[in-house]
Amino acid sequence: MDLIKPYIKLAEIYDRLMDHVDYSKWSDYILNLIQTSGREVGSVIDLSCGTGSLINQLQGKISTIFGCDNSREMVREAHKKKRLNSDFLFVNDIRRAAIKDNCFECALFLYDSLNYLIDDVSLLNSLAEIHRILKKNGLFIFDVVSENHCIEHYGDFHESEYWGDEGYSRHSYYDSKSGFQFNDFRIVIKGDTYIEKHQQKVYDLDYLKSMLSKTKFKIIGTFNDFFDEETDANQGRIHFLCTKL
Repeated sequence: MDLIKPYIKLAEIYDRLMDHVDYSKWSDYILNLIQTSGREVGSVIDLSCGTGSLINQLQGKISTIFGCDNSREMVREAHKKKRLNSDFLFVNDIRRAAIKDNCFECALFLYDSLNYLIDDVSLLNSLAEIHRILKKNGLFIFDVVSENHCIEHYGDFHESEYWGDEGYSRHSYYDSKSGFQFNDFRIVIKGDTYIEKHQQKVYDLDYLKSMLSKTKFKIIGTFNDFFDEETDANQGRIHFLCTKL
């Protein structure tokens, strides 16, 4: 039983793990947020594209779509989706992005991706890099999970699913003192077992707002998970719609 880095093996079963997510609905929601901003957007980069399920749904709705992810294994899975242009998919660490200045009109960083930035330096560097790669008045859309959501749903959560000689079990737990959410996966691939330990930082909304201000982003609005109404710290998933100053 090997302990490995996050997403090394989870990537191979990630689409099965996430088959409950309605990516079509989510893509429509993102397009609605863009419309809410009043901006015309022709180029988008998903900075945590994973296996490419979201940008797969955005194809044909945005003129130019790129996807990148810090996990080589996740990007490898994205390359398998026939609708996606492999030339527009690449491995990238957002803390030091291999992307030119002023390239995109909109950047996405979704599904807890920002929560994986677990220290101030990583968070500030990433926000600064996102600001750098956006065009003037470009949009930045990201989401985070709230502490209330972690306590209510993942304070001590267990689940498992197996099919044939593959599958996973997960134990999720939240440490309120440190503000860290942990997700421990036991992954079975073709009879071999692997352990991945994922750690996420749950950020206070006011703290995030101050960090966005430091990196010259203006918040247009914060919204409930898939609803067009202003939200607060007690909601589950919170979407931020920001613009580059």
